[in-house]
Amino acid sequence: MQADALKKILALARAGATSRAWEAFKAAGFDRADADANALTLKGRLLKDQARNAPSHLRPALFALAGEAYEHAAKPGSETYPLINAAAMSLHAGESERSAELAARVLHLIESGQEQGETPYWGEATRAEALLLLGRIEDAKASLAHAVSLAPQAWEDHAATLRQFALILSELGGNDDWLDRFRPAPAMHFNGILGIASDDKAASNAIAAEVRSIAPGFAYGALAAGADIRAAEAAVLVGAELHIVLPSDPHDFRKSSVEPLGGDWAQRFDSLLEIADTLTICDKAESTSAAGVALAELYAMGLAIERASQLQAQAVALRIEPAERPILGDPWLHSGYPIRHVAVSASTASVIPQLPAGALTFDIATDDAIEKFASLGEAVAALRNAGSVRMAIDCRLGETVHVQALLPHSAHGMVAASRSAALGLLASGLASRIETIGELAFPDGPVELCLAKLSEPPG
Repeated sequence: MQADALKKILALARAGATSRAWEAFKAAGFDRADADANALTLKGRLLKDQARNAPSHLRPALFALAGEAYEHAAKPGSETYPLINAAAMSLHAGESERSAELAARVLHLIESGQEQGETPYWGEATRAEALLLLGRIEDAKASLAHAVSLAPQAWEDHAATLRQFALILSELGGNDDWLDRFRPAPAMHFNGILGIASDDKAASNAIAAEVRSIAPGFAYGALAAGADIRAAEAAVLVGAELHIVLPSDPHDFRKSSVEPLGGDWAQRFDSLLEIADTLTICDKAESTSAAGVALAELYAMGLAIERASQLQAQAVALRIEPAERPILGDPWLHSGYPIRHVAVSASTASVIPQLPAGALTFDIATDDAIEKFASLGEAVAALRNAGSVRMAIDCRLGETVHVQALLPHSAHGMVAASRSAALGLLASGLASRIETIGELAFPDGPVELCLAKLSEPPG
């Protein structure tokens, strides 16, 4: 029970709901625990988050309290994880001598063999952080390179280290450009026009060349005949993970958006489905609609941006379309991440199937009302103007409204959102971060529950 409670509080902290996490921590009595290393470590994390969000004149004291909690967590044994965090907190608190003392203690524990870390990667990464805190920059670079070589695919672990190193270097006034070589390859979202002939070598070569230039490590998108399938094939050839996001059941999507284009598109669609790392189906509708396609694109864009953020990597969009097509309606334009273009033309012999329109609706709930909107931007504008303490947002293709059930889960400064709505917010630059914190059960199926931090409006 205690472990589960700590996990839930940690999920709130990761979502950015710092105040709510701290309230839950105190309500469970964990703030009074002085012998539970796990509770003390989480206390250090929560105080660290409070310090980062506090006015500058309050930060040193909060960082010092975070350091005390981490150091206390290490006392029962010689745990390097809380000790290295205590050292970093001391640096942020302005206690450089104490930081160096703790970092030297961590280094001694590791190099004497008394404490090797949870995994070989974490043992060496902790050693690198201790060296960095001691000002031994070149030694820290070499140690971090060794740590990454021990677990080259441990992207999430690398990302946590990179975030920590960037904060330390900022405090030390050092250049952090050298961290870039440890970042994973970009997360790419791809989409483009249908109607490219399956044997159009010029289009194929142009798309493949652009994908090689991006060199993605992760690729997200649908598999409509034409640009999508070509981009997915090119991503696989450069070694990227392939994450397929479809608006409907693969069988229906194949019938509506692949088979009508002829050629060998259907066989290529099947081959990519077989090798995809993940397949997400955004809706249970019986047929593919234009609204469903729009939802799937938002979902896939959000996944790419979320992945890049998680891994401290770059996110990039690949758009494959006629050169004269306007791009003003692309949600990615507001994400802050780059767009790469490949100019292609549809085959004059192609007959593009017309999908039913469908309706994508964005619902919001506040303490005062439930409203629905046709665009995500309008829904968010209404939330910002509501002045409500509790806010929630959902998006749907059908008639069933879930948003009111999300409302009780909102937090201080955080909007409760379904996973699909949260990813749409992230894709459109309307949220700065999201975190999945659980799941709600409904008669028509479960809904993943997220917290989203809305971005500041422009201007």
